[in-house]
Amino acid sequence: MSTSTYTATLLLSPTPRKSPPAGGVEAPTVVDSTYITETIRDAFSAVCTKLYLNLLLDTWKPLSCTSLQTATAVEVTIIDPTPSGIQIRSLKGCYDLALFEYEYNVDVALQRDTVFRKHKRLVVFDMDSTLIEQEVIDELAAFVGVKDKVAAITESAMRGELDFTASLRSRAALLNGVPSTVFTTLKSNGTITFTPGAHSLCRALKKLGCKLAVLSGGFQPLAEYVKSSLGLDYAYANTLEVSADGQSLTGVVLGDIVNAERKAALLKEIAEKEGVDLRQVVAVGDGANDLVMMREAGFGVAFNAKPKVQEEAPSHINSRTLQDILYLFGFTAAEVEDLLN
Repeated sequence: MSTSTYTATLLLSPTPRKSPPAGGVEAPTVVDSTYITETIRDAFSAVCTKLYLNLLLDTWKPLSCTSLQTATAVEVTIIDPTPSGIQIRSLKGCYDLALFEYEYNVDVALQRDTVFRKHKRLVVFDMDSTLIEQEVIDELAAFVGVKDKVAAITESAMRGELDFTASLRSRAALLNGVPSTVFTTLKSNGTITFTPGAHSLCRALKKLGCKLAVLSGGFQPLAEYVKSSLGLDYAYANTLEVSADGQSLTGVVLGDIVNAERKAALLKEIAEKEGVDLRQVVAVGDGANDLVMMREAGFGVAFNAKPKVQEEAPSHINSRTLQDILYLFGFTAAEVEDLLN
């Protein structure tokens, strides 16, 4: 019987989870901690033991600093004694792990411990609420006084409650009459802000030789702006029709919509073009329409995502900075600093 080796990365979340996982009799007391303490590590070890996974205690490694006692990000090796990692798949979706994450306010990311973990070659990102802090379509709607209405539809779509393609067309229709100069305005008036850590993460990944792409259910003019600002290699998004006189948007989306399936197809298309094994591809997003590409990639990361997305994504991280994603690849803070200097 063969065994499988995995790495578990534990990151302390900066903000407490809002609700405990479904299925508990009552909500447990949330432990307030500044670091991933020995108590937290022991609690995680107990979860692994319950599922007959062998957690190698001598492999605990601090990532965010040099001391295990004051680290907010750590990793440890897990051995799954079952063929093809049967037990580790149970851990990924089990109530005990969800309860651990809630009680100790820790995110746990699991990956096969192979050469591909550190050696990523293609990273694709969602744009809205991932690389940038806004949902662009909501900001466009503000120009015709329907931001609240559009934002409510956006929120439902990102939670996976609505079909993305249909919801995009219905929201775009409300943009009829928005000035065609709106994208230039959004870029120049400070409305569009990059997520903290976006620039440093992309800079580090480029230094590692990664190709980078933004695959967005938003709109091409801002995707091109993000591509240029972050030094990305590819940008794919939707196109809004402009009126015949060039003065305003018509509310019509042209061509194929970049929905969940299209994002996954583009991910594979770029990987094939660049000659990249899918095991070396990472997909990062926050909405339900990012789940398909996350599963297609060798490693998918839900960043500050909706609860449903966190539950279904291959991994999740709640952080104030995108740069923390580098911990998931096994890099220490000192190594990240070297990459950025």
